[in-house]
Amino acid sequence: MYGTNEEGTRFADAFDVANEMTVYRYVDFFWKIKRFLNIRSEALLRKNIKVIDKFVYNLIKRKIETDNSSEEELPAVIEERRHQLLESQETYPKYLRDLIFCLIAAGRDTTTSTLTWFIYMLCKHPQIQEKIAQEVREATNLKDSSRIDEVAANLTGEALETMQYLHAALSETLRLYPPVPR
Repeated sequence: MYGTNEEGTRFADAFDVANEMTVYRYVDFFWKIKRFLNIRSEALLRKNIKVIDKFVYNLIKRKIETDNSSEEELPAVIEERRHQLLESQETYPKYLRDLIFCLIAAGRDTTTSTLTWFIYMLCKHPQIQEKIAQEVREATNLKDSSRIDEVAANLTGEALETMQYLHAALSETLRLYPPVPR
């Protein structure tokens, strides 16, 4: 296990605050001065980035220790690349930290934001909601009275590929409410 619940909670809270402070820079004309003086929102941002870095670097350290103690055979190409990265101890953890951070940022709030706006739009436009529901019923060959577990069991990759109206509705939601507008 990589970290405790408490560590994960601190990381998630720090991530949220850091994200908020970063967005706040768009309306705060004095953020560069605050960063230079390390005051207010910029001091808070710096403090939270330290929490994020500590958490991610601990993950990387534990993973490296686990990999080094592992007896598992890796393909030669992967083993060689991993060895090269481990030899460059100064850049490897920073590179991994940046990569992990990008993946978390890309997947966390963007998905939540898109789904929130999509549900909002479905509630605002019941006729669209009904068309999507009908398309799902047709693609999964289910009846109106089907239970949610039956629908979930019949949602295959093939079924999803046939749902063009659902795809269009999601695409329109992304166009109207992009998850990363700036």
